[in-house]
Amino acid sequence: MKKFFIIILFMFNALFAEEIYATFDVVSEKESQLGLSASGIVATLNVNVGDKIKKGDLILSLNNAQEKNEYETARKNAEHLAKTYERYAKISDVIDKEKMENYLYDRDISQLNAQNKEIILRKTELRAPYDLVVTKKNIDLGAIVLASQTKLIDVIALDDVKLVLKFDEKYWQKVKVGQVFTYSVDGSDKNYEGIITKIYPVILNDTRQMEAEVKTKDLMPGLFGNGSIKVE
Repeated sequence: MKKFFIIILFMFNALFAEEIYATFDVVSEKESQLGLSASGIVATLNVNVGDKIKKGDLILSLNNAQEKNEYETARKNAEHLAKTYERYAKISDVIDKEKMENYLYDRDISQLNAQNKEIILRKTELRAPYDLVVTKKNIDLGAIVLASQTKLIDVIALDDVKLVLKFDEKYWQKVKVGQVFTYSVDGSDKNYEGIITKIYPVILNDTRQMEAEVKTKDLMPGLFGNGSIKVE
């Protein structure tokens, strides 16, 4: 009897559950315009529009041969002085204390110098801050880059996307976080389901609509579609 009552209750709720129509755009969670804080001539350019780049991969670099040489020299010198200090530290009890302090000083100064040279080198290289795809290239090989020119490459994250829903403002008390959104994307016959994770706290003045977010994946930013929010 109890099981029968539960089934009847479920059917009753399903019968009177309301579905709210909503449209949406697929938006990337991360979208950036990448640039450099150094000036120079573009010596390497490793990307084209549409290329997928892994975090840390080199996108472009300026003519930095001198900076590379100075960094490599400083790095090798730091390694040499670090090994020298380690070697003498093993027999420090038979070495003059002042000499040991000098070895330690030389090691620390060389490491600091190598770190500074690396920072200077990094300023001439543009690397991917996250896994991304290039959407626009505003620079070419051999072009002059100024430190104030910050919009060299436009990128977005493909693997971290969301739906931005729009629905009528009259439902502002009914739509809540955790509700199910059933939807389809224009150009595809597949049906999807997602959970509302955020509701924007303002109403769009021009359309008198509200917005909400649904996390998703494997959809290209820029796509759009529609669906329904299941509310009770």
